[in-house]
Amino acid sequence: MTSEQVLTDDLRDLLVAKSEKLLKHGEHGFIEGLDEVGGLLSSYDPAPSPLLNVLDQKGYDIATYFISAYSDSKNFDRSIVVYRTVKSLVRYILLMDRYYEIGNKKYERIARGILRSVKKMHDGQMKYSLDFWLERSWPFWDFEQEVKNLMIKGHTFTFKELRHYSLFKSSDAPMLYAPVLDNELPNFNQNVASILHYNQTLQDLLDDFEDIEEDLHDMMPNIFILASTEHVPFSKILKNPSHARKLMASNGGPDSILSLVEHYNKMIKEITVPQNFAFLKYLSREYTNRLLKAMDVLPG
Repeated sequence: MTSEQVLTDDLRDLLVAKSEKLLKHGEHGFIEGLDEVGGLLSSYDPAPSPLLNVLDQKGYDIATYFISAYSDSKNFDRSIVVYRTVKSLVRYILLMDRYYEIGNKKYERIARGILRSVKKMHDGQMKYSLDFWLERSWPFWDFEQEVKNLMIKGHTFTFKELRHYSLFKSSDAPMLYAPVLDNELPNFNQNVASILHYNQTLQDLLDDFEDIEEDLHDMMPNIFILASTEHVPFSKILKNPSHARKLMASNGGPDSILSLVEHYNKMIKEITVPQNFAFLKYLSREYTNRLLKAMDVLPG
């Protein structure tokens, strides 16, 4: 047995031990334990290139799918298949996002190669359903361009439009990643997919908060910018990129975001999931807290 194989086996044993401990832990400190599992998974299955490593850092919720699979199956090999599949699909989506944003064919070529690799990993339903699942996600890119055009033309976005945009943006969770769990697990149901969707939405809100200046520079839709159009024209925000956050905060832009967060948490609270997936609600509360803490630093 090579030293590399010994290291892999040691990581496998450690991942099993950490996962078992995490699932018995309860809500307090769960997110920190999940982050630790995520770090071990990155070492167990490292990215083969710097570009893919950068993408994996953006897909920080991937460990959730490993823990979901392990919690319901107690099968490490099955859980790793779920993890690798979801990670590859996240890479695909992020690459295609970038391709549609800037038109660089390199990102599309890499994305297509990743998709071919995923298909080689699976037989049966996963293999023949994957293209269908992806096709359900593609309309978002056209929709995003339409939202961008409306934003540039000075459209004022209503609360319902904001909700629709944010849920559509995160719909890769229920339409693409959740079916991987459904394919592998005995107790998965659509309520679990709904929680995964709302959790992804909360994380996307935080991503948009952190990316306000970058999205403004690229003139790409950002939920915080869209929410602010009710109070300040996009043209004014565009002319003052270094003061964008202050403009949004002083004109009541975050109020709509807070209403969205309240709405999503109400929906999450009303959803019942099997006990093996109860930890997903711990994550809902943590993602909400992280977003609210980040928004608290907005200049007045």
